[in-house]
Amino acid sequence: MDAEDRLLRPPTPSGFDASRAAERAADPTGWRYPDAVRDAVHQVIAERRDIRRFRPDPVPANVLQRILEAAHRAPSVGLMQPWRLILVRDVATRMEVRRLTQRERLRQADRFDAQAGQFLDQKIEGVVEAPLGVVVCCDHGDPGVEILGRGTIPETDVYSTACAIENLWLAARAEGVGVGWVSFYRPADLRELLGIPARVEPLAYLCLGWPDERPVRPGLESAGWGARLPLADVVMEERWRDDDAAPLLDAARGPNRIAAIAARDRSDQLIKPAGSLGALEALIERWAAITGAAPPPALRAGVLVCAADHGHIIHGTSLFDRDVSTQVAAATARSESAAGVLARQGGHTLLVADVGLARPTPPGVRDLKVAAGTADFLAGPALSPGQVDAALQAGADLAAELADDGVGCLAVGEIGIGNTTTAAALLCALTGADPAAAVGRGTGVDAAGLQRKRAVVRDALERHGAGLHVREALAAVGGLELVALTGAVLEATHRRLPVLLDGYATAVAALAATRLDPAVAEGVLASHRSAEQGHRLALDELGLEPLLDLRLRLGEASGALLALPLIAAAGALHREMATFAEAGVSGPR
Repeated sequence: MDAEDRLLRPPTPSGFDASRAAERAADPTGWRYPDAVRDAVHQVIAERRDIRRFRPDPVPANVLQRILEAAHRAPSVGLMQPWRLILVRDVATRMEVRRLTQRERLRQADRFDAQAGQFLDQKIEGVVEAPLGVVVCCDHGDPGVEILGRGTIPETDVYSTACAIENLWLAARAEGVGVGWVSFYRPADLRELLGIPARVEPLAYLCLGWPDERPVRPGLESAGWGARLPLADVVMEERWRDDDAAPLLDAARGPNRIAAIAARDRSDQLIKPAGSLGALEALIERWAAITGAAPPPALRAGVLVCAADHGHIIHGTSLFDRDVSTQVAAATARSESAAGVLARQGGHTLLVADVGLARPTPPGVRDLKVAAGTADFLAGPALSPGQVDAALQAGADLAAELADDGVGCLAVGEIGIGNTTTAAALLCALTGADPAAAVGRGTGVDAAGLQRKRAVVRDALERHGAGLHVREALAAVGGLELVALTGAVLEATHRRLPVLLDGYATAVAALAATRLDPAVAEGVLASHRSAEQGHRLALDELGLEPLLDLRLRLGEASGALLALPLIAAAGALHREMATFAEAGVSGPR
């Protein structure tokens, strides 16, 4: 390519990461500081001390500014920056703080019995001696404002503020400034003294000033109060150290991080802005983590559709009777249903299996009938333990058959009148979800029908309980097609064959599989989010974002089949787009 034909790669804007994938791959340690700088950081950490005695000399404004800026550079979840710092210079205020701390110290002394004298020897004169007090507060803010990352763990604002305290302390040590943390006071007293509003929590009163001591060991260690534990006593591998702990997962079945990172590296080198393919880049990386490579541009799937009936429909949980399940299964096997048409059009291998239809198995459908439908779960368990085992094995055998045929992934679907009610009941039994949130309209019941479905699920949970072990839940309220798909998902993910979920029922089956083997979660993908409201709950439990949202309510693996061309297209882009180097794009980054 002639020089004039070469494209100049645009420079990286200021404030953005200028490193490239090839550079990071060639030198993974390239972000490391030089030895002298690194050693200085560790020295500051090792020599941080809690100072109790201070010189009266003021801390220069520029030094204090650097210390406060270090505190303000602390990490915070969702960049919420909840810390607020009150600088207390007034001597009268500091004297009142010392009075509050002295009073509380005397109240606490009796708790330490023989060590009470040592406790009282811990000086608090620094509250007045130090020329400056810093009250570090956590402003919890408006509870109605959503903060990224705080929804599940609301206390992250407190943890973030603790990081600001540590930053301040380490920066002060580097400047030679002493810090003493005073913890003998009642927060309500400090609130009143300093006018701190109710939504704000004072976490620390810190004394800052030039130290009138230079301890080589922590003060409490020198006083014999305690000693630092060996590192080995506080570090545990993988999980809490406990002789009764459950066995570890097989690491060999975890995600292939080397392949995933290689896929990410290639995405970074393609002639496009970094991250511009959005969710497709995450899809490619996840596929590589499962299989060891990006999706192939020509993707042939094994489409497994399991069919069964449900005993609870006698309570009006569906608009249709059991005959419809058999009719739809037969039409799918003849490639006349939506799933059949899409499978034929895409050149995929379709396998429809009867694991629990109430009527005889129709032509073209694989007969693996475990029972003629489930029992009514309001009258007793839907399935026996033996039927659960048989359905799990049937699903595993079907997935193994498709895998042995060389398919590139397993797309799963189901057929069964009433199975959205079963899926909702199983989701609630596994997770404790509210039936009002888990039960939807299914094939289109009216308002009265929706109330009937919810009442049936509530009654089932009252009879069998919620938060059940997965095998108990499958037996209590499961459906044969859902149990079979649970077995299929287990088998496919064990073989590192990606599993593409269809709608609500398949997501709940996959959730059951993860409860049997948590490693399964790494091998499943969500094709779409259906119109059934509980589907979102199930996907959230699985931690999956769907590729499509078309408001489908069809089932039969139709949503999964619609997503397959998108996956293949992502694979084609990843494999066939030119890199900057291949396209002759050069110049500054």
